Amino acid sequence: MFFLIFGLILCLVSTYIFITLRVKKGQTAGVLSKTVASFCFIAFAFMLQANKSGLNQQSSLAITFILLGLICGLIGDILLDLKVMYSFHKDQYLTGGMIVFSLGHIFYITSLFLVSYPYQDVLKYHLLDIFLITLSSIVLMILIWIFSKKVAKLEFGKFTGLVNLYSFILIFTTILSIYLSFIITEIPMYILAIGFVLFLLSDLILSLQYFGNKEQNKVMIVLNHTLYYMAQIIIAMFIYFI
Repeated sequence: MFFLIFGLILCLVSTYIFITLRVKKGQTAGVLSKTVASFCFIAFAFMLQANKSGLNQQSSLAITFILLGLICGLIGDILLDLKVMYSFHKDQYLTGGMIVFSLGHIFYITSLFLVSYPYQDVLKYHLLDIFLITLSSIVLMILIWIFSKKVAKLEFGKFTGLVNLYSFILIFTTILSIYLSFIITEIPMYILAIGFVLFLLSDLILSLQYFGNKEQNKVMIVLNHTLYYMAQIIIAMFIYFI
């Protein structure tokens, strides 16, 4: 419990400092503090993992994949920071960031299935539901893309394919976590599902910033990073309950 509380305080304080510096001091001051904040939720996750014992193979693997997902988040954050610092290579850094975040969500999906392993007798009767989750993810991805183009007037250009692929993976992760929270029916699963919803909302705002020429909108900066770091903290915290 000590490491859970200490880690939460560490993550929340570092996130607050980063967002404050990013808004008040601009991008340069925000880059270093963002990296520090990202390292904090990685450190939080590893602290929780180090204090786990007596886990079965599935639980140990689930934690490993959560850690890999969080590390991908850290790498993605660094790449997106480099996009700001070295704008002449911003397309390459944005592409790299989206690929790494996509990989991170694939790790999260793997972890979700591992966490649900003890409920396999229930899940094997829900293969149709998994198919419907996939179909729903595709439909929602298309609807978001149409809204982004027709209503929000976002211009994705060369990133259209990658944006749609990443959107599908993120939406699938979110819907799967919500679905599993109703199968497993435990409070930590409900909280984890909320975490992935926050992640999705964060990236929707980020799309408005990156592809709607609103990167310097301070309200969006605060909302985006608050949602993102709350999501990452919740995902890291879930290790405690495995």
